[in-house]
Amino acid sequence: MGETSAFRPREVLVVHCVDTEGPLGGDARRRPDGSREFFDTWDEILVSLRELTDDRFRRDHADSHGEPYRFSWFLLDFTGFRTNPKEKVTEYHDTYDRLRSLPTALDGFYWHYHVPPASGVGDQWSDSWLSSNEGNTILARRLLERGEFPEAFRAGGTIEDAAASHWLEQVFLLDFSNRVSRASRPDAPLSDFGWYGAPMRWEPYHPSHVNFLRPGRMRRLVYRSLDLRSRVNRLDEDGVEECFREVAETDNSRVMSFFSHDCRDMRPETYDVHGMLAAAAKRTGVPWRSCTAVEAHRRFHGLEEERVGLELDGLAVRADREPFQPAPFFAAELDDGRFVRLFPKRTGELEWRVDVDPERVRRAGAAVTSRSGDRTVALWP
Repeated sequence: MGETSAFRPREVLVVHCVDTEGPLGGDARRRPDGSREFFDTWDEILVSLRELTDDRFRRDHADSHGEPYRFSWFLLDFTGFRTNPKEKVTEYHDTYDRLRSLPTALDGFYWHYHVPPASGVGDQWSDSWLSSNEGNTILARRLLERGEFPEAFRAGGTIEDAAASHWLEQVFLLDFSNRVSRASRPDAPLSDFGWYGAPMRWEPYHPSHVNFLRPGRMRRLVYRSLDLRSRVNRLDEDGVEECFREVAETDNSRVMSFFSHDCRDMRPETYDVHGMLAAAAKRTGVPWRSCTAVEAHRRFHGLEEERVGLELDGLAVRADREPFQPAPFFAAELDDGRFVRLFPKRTGELEWRVDVDPERVRRAGAAVTSRSGDRTVALWP
């Protein structure tokens, strides 16, 4: 990926990801003393998130440059399952609308996806991306019903496979799913998928076509993001210090990303990690910057903001420059009420068209991202 700026500040670019899934109840896991580990109502979740998204919190927990603390919300729609033992909300856009109701204008809004297993059981992990097409439906509805399209992705359970890797390559430039750490092991169960064998650097890599855990020649970028605090792993002072020391020794920026869940109380771990970041910056003399996923990508690569011009005329799409995607993501609401993804074919240098009966399409939308990670959406009519 080429740079458009010769100057890149030497700093730690911090991305606080949040797997935003809403309430978790029913037979959800409890602590050893029997107390609830998770919030089971939106009211409880929103109380905690209002504190973290409030201007006072953001300013009191500013980065080394005095800029406010930012979050990257990776939003889940819990749809496409046949059962719901953990009593999650099963409505499209529920998490999106709840988070948009908070003061989150400074933050990034992206996509988190749990693949429904072939069984359809709501608390089971799928071991194959191919067990459901629900992901395309979710993205099509996000585009058509909210006029939004996410620029970045995090895998549910951080579980990817070869099919997921090749699917993502057609849609997302930015993948924040690499969970590799010193605790990763090759015999880990599927629910603890730890990306054993993936690069442990605090910088992105292009995955291999053959094995997405290895660097290769795919075009998307995979970023490392560790559990901030979970039963599997925990980001500690030594891990934070290691990243800051690496910047000091190499004189190059790094992207430090970690993730929380909204259904747990995020406040204590967020206060703690801010303290660790501030202390490491003081000890090493390396500043840190709070970023969204897209901002961190741009700054790390020295890229200027760039948007692809996009026009949608019925089933035809035109762009004014080459997007990251080989073809725009194209969504349609059909005359039978279904929301689907259609696959446009290239008809010119920067032109594509969907081959379907136009009488069947009530409305359509197309979305692309540039190499700087900036999104463009076009809707019709």
